[in-house]
Amino acid sequence: MKKALLPVLVFVVMQALVGIIAAPFLMILNANVQSAVGATVLGITVILSGLATFLICWKGLKMIEFPETFDFSVINWKWAAVAIVASILGMAAANFLSEIINLPNTIEDLVLSLSHNFWGVLAVAVVGPIIEELIFREGICGYLIRNGANVWKSIWISSILFAVIHFNPAQIVFALPMGIILGIIYAKTGNIVVCSIIHILNNSISIIQVWALGDNVLEFSGVEWVGGIYAAGACIIVGTAGCAYLLRKYWESKEVTIVQEVTEDYETRDNYQR
Repeated sequence: MKKALLPVLVFVVMQALVGIIAAPFLMILNANVQSAVGATVLGITVILSGLATFLICWKGLKMIEFPETFDFSVINWKWAAVAIVASILGMAAANFLSEIINLPNTIEDLVLSLSHNFWGVLAVAVVGPIIEELIFREGICGYLIRNGANVWKSIWISSILFAVIHFNPAQIVFALPMGIILGIIYAKTGNIVVCSIIHILNNSISIIQVWALGDNVLEFSGVEWVGGIYAAGACIIVGTAGCAYLLRKYWESKEVTIVQEVTEDYETRDNYQR
C-alpha cells in the first residue's frame, strides 16, 4: 500500500518543477506575449515532466507493466465501444453534478491559455491523459491488484488519489467518478488502451468547447443549456443509470479479456489472462 503512494509523490514533485521552471517566463513576459510564449513553455514542461514521471515509475519503481499495458491486440473493439459510451454517459452526469455543486475552479485561466497553443493542446489532450492512465490506472491500481489487493479497493484508492492530485476543487467532483469508471474498465483487462482513448476524448472535448465558444466559454452553463437544475438532475440520473448498466454488461462480458481473480498469494503478472 505504501509503495502505491510513491507515484503520487513523484507526480507532485514533477508538477512542482513545472511551476518552478515556467514561473520566470510567465513573470518576465509582457501581457501580449505571455499567453503564447508562456503557454508554449508550460506545455512543453508539462510534457517533459510527465514523461519523466512515467520513466521513474516504470524503470525506477518497477510499478508499470510497459508495453504490456498498451497492447492493442487484446482489445475487443465492440466492447470497447460499449465502455466508451458508458464513460460518456457517466462523465456527462459527473459534469452536471460538478456544475451544480459549483466549487472554485483555480486553473480556469491556465486551461484557456493552453487551449490556444499547440504544445498546450498536446499536453492537455494527448500526453497528459496517457501519462495519467499509466500512473493512476496501471501504476497504482494495477500495482495494488498485482500484489494481492482487493480489486474494488484498488479502484477506489487510485480514483481518490486521481481526484485529489488535480489540486483543483472544481475538478474533484468530476475526477472521482471518472477515476472509478476508468478503474473498472482497466481492472477488467489490465490494459490502458481504452482508458487512454476515453481520457483523451474527455480532455479533447474541453479543448474543442474552448475553441467553439471563445470568450463566452467562462459564462457557458451546461445546466442552463439543458433547461435548468431539474433537467440537469434528470440528466444526472439517466447518465448514471446508463453508465452503470453498460459497465455492468462490459464487466460481465465473456468476450472481454479478463484479469483472473486476485488471491492472497497473487505475486506475479503471470496470473493475468492476456
